[in-house]
Amino acid sequence: MRIWLVVLLLLITSCSTQSDKSATPVDSLAPCSSIKTTASSSDGMLLECLDNDDEISIKSIAGPAVISVWASWCTNCAAQRKNFIKLHQEAGDLLQVVGVDVEERSKDDGYNHALENGLAFPQLYDPDGRSTTYFGPGVPITQFINKDGVLTFQKVGPIFTYEEMQELVKEYLEIDIG
Repeated sequence: MRIWLVVLLLLITSCSTQSDKSATPVDSLAPCSSIKTTASSSDGMLLECLDNDDEISIKSIAGPAVISVWASWCTNCAAQRKNFIKLHQEAGDLLQVVGVDVEERSKDDGYNHALENGLAFPQLYDPDGRSTTYFGPGVPITQFINKDGVLTFQKVGPIFTYEEMQELVKEYLEIDIG
């Protein structure tokens, strides 16, 4: 009986939840001024940058782009985080990756979460979730904007593997990433 108790305790402790230690923290986020925008930058909903008080229109983000709508409290967002980090690192000038942090308790919480989890690409901030009128409800959501600025695909739910990310980028943006 005692041996089963030990086995049970080992199983329980091995399944405990831990934070994602695979992410490498960063010192700063890419500034929102690095987001390429179209001439219609004043059209549409304005969102504040996570790193400062500047504002960017969601509809003005120039393609090709992959937009990741996330939240620190979203477990599926955490599951796909590494794929966006890798895409940002490997895509270079082929496309831009932009994050949108939604429904966070505070801007500082979102900013610190982005730093601690290596989200070095530009981040926008939507504290009250009003961008759901544009993106739709729920997180994570990923949008693929082609070179002509057209939304070619929206994925609701996580992108679990980098291979899936590469396939989506190739299919909907016609860009082959490694």
